[in-house]
Amino acid sequence: MRYFFTLFAIVFLLTSCNNKEDRSSKLIRDGIQKLYAAEFEEAMEIFQKSAKLNPENPEAWFYIGAMYQNKQDFNTAIEYYSKAIDLKNDYADAYYNRGQCWFYLGDRNNSCDDWLLAENYGRENLNELLDKCN
Repeated sequence: MRYFFTLFAIVFLLTSCNNKEDRSSKLIRDGIQKLYAAEFEEAMEIFQKSAKLNPENPEAWFYIGAMYQNKQDFNTAIEYYSKAIDLKNDYADAYYNRGQCWFYLGDRNNSCDDWLLAENYGRENLNELLDKCN
């Protein structure tokens, strides 16, 4: 009987972890739909819910960063892109967007570093931006 309860607890924990990840990913998709509908406040709330539900989901932090970047709050956007990168160190889009924020803040060195990393991790068509780094 003790074995059964231990097995049940393990299965329950594994299932609940997957459910959190699935719900977090679904929230991201819902938030993206709100973005396409230009419902920005609702999108932000959804992305924040996703991040709270699964803080290990780099996409949640990425999209929160994108929302701040859209508001031209580049310093805050950089913080959120950095969280996404901490969770997924090969996140090319996060490096690219963070590089843009650095560029708008006048920090050419950091922007070029991030754009190079974005290119190294698979982001394409960066030649024009990287030309600004020479």
